[in-house]
This record gives sequence, C-alpha cells and structure tokens, in this order.
Amino acid sequence: MLGVTVVAMGGGIFAAVKLLGRDAGKTDVGDLEALASVQAQLRTVNACRIEYNQWSRSSQREAYRRNVFITHCDAVGRTSWNAKVVLPEEWSHDALAFKAERSSLKDDWSILVHPEAVPFPVLVAGLKELAPILVRDAPAALAKSQAEDAAAAARYEERQRQQEEQRRQNQEGYPSR
Repeated sequence: MLGVTVVAMGGGIFAAVKLLGRDAGKTDVGDLEALASVQAQLRTVNACRIEYNQWSRSSQREAYRRNVFITHCDAVGRTSWNAKVVLPEEWSHDALAFKAERSSLKDDWSILVHPEAVPFPVLVAGLKELAPILVRDAPAALAKSQAEDAAAAARYEERQRQQEEQRRQNQEGYPSR
C-alpha cells in the first residue's frame, strides 16, 4: 500500500512539473511601475515571445547569453519564425534571465522572471538597456527568419514535386501488358 502511495505521489509531482513547465516558480513583473518605460518600448516590437538567458542545456549557455530569441505572433507554438537578436559585445547583463509573452500585439507583455535568481535592480537595468536594442534589431531579425522559412518551404515543395515527378516517370517506364 505504501508503495502505491509513493508511486501515485511521484506521478502527481511529475504531472504537475510537466503541466507547469519551465515557467513554474516565475513571477510576472510586467505590470510594475519601474518597467513602464520598457513596456512602452517593447509594445512596438512585432513579436509575442521574447526570451533571454533561458537555456535548456549547460552547453548552450553562452549562446543564450549573447542572443535574445524572439517569436512573431503568427508563429507562437510553431518552430518557424523564431529569430535571434545578437547582443552587442559590451552587453554586461549576464545575470538577467526572463521570458516575456503576450497573446497579441495589442496586449502588454507578461515578463516572467525567477525573483530568487534575478535581483530586481539587475532586471530593471537589463531590460532598460535591452528594450531599445530589440526595437531597433527585431524587425530585421524577424524578416530574415521569415525569409529563411519561406526559402526552406520552397525547397521542400520543390523536392516533393521532383519526387512525385520521379514516381510518375518510374510508373510510366514499365511496359503495359
């Protein structure tokens, strides 16, 4: 009986972690007065997700410290239209880590952060320095990503067309009985 209880509790904890995902324990600080100027600037960015320093594996940490990953609103939930904005060499806010999301371009950003891991002064200073960089560089990064996705889709369609043509030629190559 004790074994069943332990397994059930473990399964419940596993399910809760899977449902909550990486955002478990994060606090939304997007509506704080200290970030009002950041909200105003980021409102103009044509995206619905912004992530900085949200690595999944330790081998990728440096890439996540030098790039901000943004996702266009039309692409949230898909793998395409993810773009990256490369931060300047003098970027010094490596302790900053956050994920910002919104449902549409009309909404304010929810800025999710682990308050025990990112000190508030670091968050404010980092976001105030990051916002103008994103306003300046995000449109080009998103356009580049969209163009790369369109080119990849065109290559895929061409491969599909060629394969279908090859199948048709193969079938026509056999003599009829």
